[in-house]
Amino acid sequence: MKTNSASLSIFSIAAFYIGWGVSQLLSIKTQYSLLSSLLFSIVFTGLIGCFIPIYFKNRFHWSYNKPVSNRIAGYLFLILAIVFSTILSGAFVEAIDLKYSWSLILKYILLFFPMSLGIGLFAFLLIPNMLHDWNKNKIESVLLIVSISIFFFLSFYVDSLFQDMELAATMGFIGLLLGLGYFFLRSFWVVYLTLFLIMLVNTLADNKYDEYSYWVVIASTLLSLTILAFDFIKNRKSRTES
Repeated sequence: MKTNSASLSIFSIAAFYIGWGVSQLLSIKTQYSLLSSLLFSIVFTGLIGCFIPIYFKNRFHWSYNKPVSNRIAGYLFLILAIVFSTILSGAFVEAIDLKYSWSLILKYILLFFPMSLGIGLFAFLLIPNMLHDWNKNKIESVLLIVSISIFFFLSFYVDSLFQDMELAATMGFIGLLLGLGYFFLRSFWVVYLTLFLIMLVNTLADNKYDEYSYWVVIASTLLSLTILAFDFIKNRKSRTES
């Protein structure tokens, strides 16, 4: 069972990168057409990013959280990740200076809730459960943190279609801080919320998605929420039956 889940996880990560790369390439080739938006927000973020990890979670009986190792150290690394990526980078000030309307801010939230959820599920649910004994073995603990960092590096290198090494390296470092935060806190949802905040602020600062379809981001968010709701209901039913 462990070998099976690890093999499927590796295959899923490959599908994740391919889905991200193809959707980004199509977006550029079609000048961000509706088709490319649907591929990115529905197929990539919803079906690949959210559905696959949640499906594996239920198939292999994974858990979102494990017992906390060191709460103070965990939160410290998450705070460092936020400060480095939003304050020291200048992204927070840039986002404020753009003076977004509340409607546009909501669009960005709806766009990057499922996007960051997909990345978070792969980084902080699928990868930790692929390694299995990282909370008992020091070598696997180091491997977990490094794997999360590499996952972020490769993800954003693919996002730039292998053009922006600086972005990839920066996100690899942020992934390292988030990986350390996860290692000590062992809470998916806390680390995910940190990732969501980081991605939201930086994307607002980049100011790239003002024209993105509102209906597409609503559909993508509803799809991800539906998948999470089914997972919650199924887990609640399982606990009740046991």
